[in-house]
Amino acid sequence: MLTSQALLFIISSMDNASKTYHKTITKILKCVKLGDKSKMDELFTKTANHFYGYALFKLRDEEKAKDAVMDMYENVLKYIKSFNAGKNGMGWMFTILNNIIKEVFRKENRIKEYEIPLIDENISVTELNRMFDNMGLTEAISSLDDAERKFVFWHYYERRTLSEIAKLVGLSTSAVHKRLLRIEEKLRI
Repeated sequence: MLTSQALLFIISSMDNASKTYHKTITKILKCVKLGDKSKMDELFTKTANHFYGYALFKLRDEEKAKDAVMDMYENVLKYIKSFNAGKNGMGWMFTILNNIIKEVFRKENRIKEYEIPLIDENISVTELNRMFDNMGLTEAISSLDDAERKFVFWHYYERRTLSEIAKLVGLSTSAVHKRLLRIEEKLRI
């Protein structure tokens, strides 16, 4: 069982790791945009599991999730010239993957099921708990309410920036930051 201090250390480390991770992915995409296609292997190695987990969560089918992720990497190469090197590379790739997932739902006439933000705001507590279980954080996270769990999931598991979360929930970036600080404070106690 993790102590609250250990969890706080993990969360703060994850925040720093998240920033570093996002910068690394953006740098790799910049290299690919400049013509270094060999960086695609590194991009795949660093991001495949992350995107596969997301696709599997949304599609609930292993083969469809694998296909969606592979299509995403193909589209990364296809549309790399449109990548804005000053923006978040992970966000750009998530947009591509999200569009592919929408297309899968369209083909299955299930688009109404998908008309939700990147992560369903009405995600069940059971589903969140399953995800946190996989990350080994269930006990620590269990003290949070549903909304707080979603913030933790978006920020620490999906590695979304404060501004990305703010857009998802319709709050200011500073309000999201304050909410995450309050959540971290709750986990300290």
